Amino acid sequence: ILQADNGNEAVKLAEKEIPDLIIMDIMMPGDIDGLEATRRIRRNPSCAECAIIILTAMGQNADKQAGLEAGANDYFSKPFSPLDLIRKVEEVLGDA
Repeated sequence: ILQADNGNEAVKLAEKEIPDLIIMDIMMPGDIDGLEATRRIRRNPSCAECAIIILTAMGQNADKQAGLEAGANDYFSKPFSPLDLIRKVEEVLGDA
């Protein structure tokens, strides 16, 4: 398990480590938010197979649409069901 403290760090870490799964927040400190970090990760061919799940307090339909358009595989808004998130993580990592 790796952790990034901001969007730029998340992009660099993803490009270096090529994780199987990224759980991304939208609201992050720094120059870029989670949506832009997701877009940048998706543009890197090395990270094409990384699954990205957005987990955020931003729960409007437009927010979810923006997350999916940025390249997220799934989107969970708070409050969320921990069991649903666990199932999704197991689903993603079961194929890894």
